Amino acid sequence: MIVSIHQPAYLPWLGYFDKIRRSDVFVFLDTVQLEENGFANRNRNRVRTASGVKWLTVPLLMKGHTEKSIGEMRINPASNWKRKHIATLAQAYRGRPHYERYAGGIERLIDGAGDSLGDFLFEMLGYFLGELGLDGRRVLRASGLGAVGSRAELLARIAGEVGADVYLSGSAGREYLDPAPFREAGIEVAFQDFRHPVYDQGAPGFEPGFEPNMGIVDALFHLGGEGVAEMLERAGG
Repeated sequence: MIVSIHQPAYLPWLGYFDKIRRSDVFVFLDTVQLEENGFANRNRNRVRTASGVKWLTVPLLMKGHTEKSIGEMRINPASNWKRKHIATLAQAYRGRPHYERYAGGIERLIDGAGDSLGDFLFEMLGYFLGELGLDGRRVLRASGLGAVGSRAELLARIAGEVGADVYLSGSAGREYLDPAPFREAGIEVAFQDFRHPVYDQGAPGFEPGFEPNMGIVDALFHLGGEGVAEMLERAGG
């Protein structure tokens, strides 16, 4: 059984869903701390607008965040981020082939977000998995499991707890992942090797060229769920 594990993400990118597609079980790693800086920050992602790439960030209550897991983080209720994100998505993608098909569902997800970042991102993940035809995958929250530890030790313990024969790591894991805990647990480590596909992002008023690593909404509004799923199959084998 192939198991992958990944931290939560807002509007996850295509590689996130490719990892789930390749797995029998996916574990939503909500028990680790939020990364405050850098591209991997879990409460934000990128969309392509007519004025260039833009970050959409879910604002958080940061007091005491160094002692909290992602699942324990709370969304800042004082911010008007929901209206801004919905408006930005409309301005960026209205008129794309599949915008009308998905805009309402995504708007309801954003507008319905409560105070829990973990709950919101988990619900959002379920929505996108359904639209990509991946809702048959078994998805678990790490906070519902018993494994503890740090770094590779934690990942190996989670993989063992859910019965993994193979742990599927992202390609960057080749640089940092310690294989020893997996070897000791009798779990093979494999790597994703995701190659980002190119698709038509063309729209009047946009700069020419392709922008990779956007949030999933970019591909979804352009290609539809079936088109994204077929593209990932072709890209990943």
